[in-house]
Amino acid sequence: MLGESIWARMKQKENPNFVFPENGYHGDYILDLADTIAKEIDLSSKNPDEAVALCAQDGKEMMLTEIQRALDRFRINFDVWSSEEDLHASGLLDQTLDSIQAKGHLYDREGAVWIKTSQFGDDKDRVIRKSDGQYTYFASDIAYHLEKHRRGFTKAINIWGADHHGYVPRVKAALLSHGIPENWLSVLLIQLVKLWENGQELRMSKRAGSFVTLQELLDEVGVDAARFVFLTKSHDSPLDVDMDLIKKQDSDNPVYYVQYAHARICSIIRKAASEGIAVLDHIDGISEKLALKEEMAIIRTMSEFPALLEDISKTLEAHRLTYYLTHLAASFHRYFNMGLKNSELRVVTEDKTLTQARLILVSGVKIVIANGLRLLGVSAPEKM
Repeated sequence: MLGESIWARMKQKENPNFVFPENGYHGDYILDLADTIAKEIDLSSKNPDEAVALCAQDGKEMMLTEIQRALDRFRINFDVWSSEEDLHASGLLDQTLDSIQAKGHLYDREGAVWIKTSQFGDDKDRVIRKSDGQYTYFASDIAYHLEKHRRGFTKAINIWGADHHGYVPRVKAALLSHGIPENWLSVLLIQLVKLWENGQELRMSKRAGSFVTLQELLDEVGVDAARFVFLTKSHDSPLDVDMDLIKKQDSDNPVYYVQYAHARICSIIRKAASEGIAVLDHIDGISEKLALKEEMAIIRTMSEFPALLEDISKTLEAHRLTYYLTHLAASFHRYFNMGLKNSELRVVTEDKTLTQARLILVSGVKIVIANGLRLLGVSAPEKM
């Protein structure tokens, strides 16, 4: 269908009445693909079937390249890209079928091959090879996961759209039939993201081909803002992204608010250095010097960081880290603002020992924020 859509747009350049496929892909990106392919390949001598096949192959490769570029820019890198086409070509599906057959979990009915997933927690058995000999998507998914398990992974985490919730017990049942424990696979179901601009939702339609690409979003708001905001909500909650808000350079912008705390501390440390005061590893009597309730609150918050990370690694709830960093940044900003009203409450004061104690405190905040942002794939600027 992709090939037919591209081919139709090519033909319409010379014949506006050329019929576009009824279920074809709409959108300007098809026109862009058609223009690019037309410049690279002369399809004039090809029959329509050959032309459509070439359009489909080239169009798919171009779109995949764009996806890879966008993900690379978004700081998401995959060690391996798995293709369903490769699964079929490698013979892995046949091997998987033979393996499940050997365990006695397959049977034939109405010319199709079924797997007994109902014996392993699924609500019914499933077809993995249709009566026409074609494998189902389910067969490919089973083979993919079995191959990942064979490669030695002790844990698999899949990220699927929320509309695939019914598919989870099906895949787990198939893996269980192969002796792979149910907790080997974790599936995170992702809710939809809505983009808002100028108080209006940006309407998207897959059928109409109207959408905002990740590249366009990154052009608009930047990588740091997009990554941070995407991680402010649990994966199972819908996310509304206010594009106007995350372009602001003020405290209303959550990523700016956290990054600014880091940059502010870097500025404080530079000021101290200019006065010949270095950040020490420790000083005697520091607990007596850091006696303000705001300082105690910051210390308590920082002490929670290791346990929080350990818990997040078990629950896969990355959004808790953005909340934590926002809370820590807020505690620091309140502490800093006290010094704007009272010079004795500043980090760098005339009391050198007190200054060194407070420098150790804010340096700790700086380290925690930098580590937290790094784990989120967000930069920690030293100047803003």
